[in-house]
Amino acid sequence: MAGAQGKLITVMLLASMMQIASAVTYTVGDAVGWTFVESATFYDDWAKTHTFRVGDELDFQYSFPAHDVFQVSETDVGSCTNATTIQKYEFSNAKVTLNSVGYHGYICSLPSHCSPGNMKMSLQVVAADDTVSEQSADAPAVPPTAGDTPGNSGFTLQSGSALMFGTVAAALVALLN
Repeated sequence: MAGAQGKLITVMLLASMMQIASAVTYTVGDAVGWTFVESATFYDDWAKTHTFRVGDELDFQYSFPAHDVFQVSETDVGSCTNATTIQKYEFSNAKVTLNSVGYHGYICSLPSHCSPGNMKMSLQVVAADDTVSEQSADAPAVPPTAGDTPGNSGFTLQSGSALMFGTVAAALVALLN
């Protein structure tokens, strides 16, 4: 009996470690980094292509003091001000861990960088275990395929969840044999 309890504890520890390991690091703006851009919606458009979860990390690539990153309120992002600063990152290449669900807004606080330099971004963060689709909210709905059945719950494992599920399942099989 003690061996079975030890195996169960091991599986539970593996499952919790996989949740931590499933966090993703995103380089803000991809190859462009955090810098002046032509489009006023460049960073918002970039953010809409991702589903950010609690525990994920934003990697802002820039050189300080040429740029910085301030986490600010939604109002401040819209007006390009830092009246309600939540966090300041006044050093090069800030890494920001997303620790809460909901709205997150970022600007470069230096004069003329947020506007007209367009260094601002708004995004939404969901719970780490949320199964929200990777599809953008304003993308058209995908029509049903021949394999879909009426009454299907629509549950889909995301890539990180599938990896976690597969690893835990394999560990469980190995431990129980």
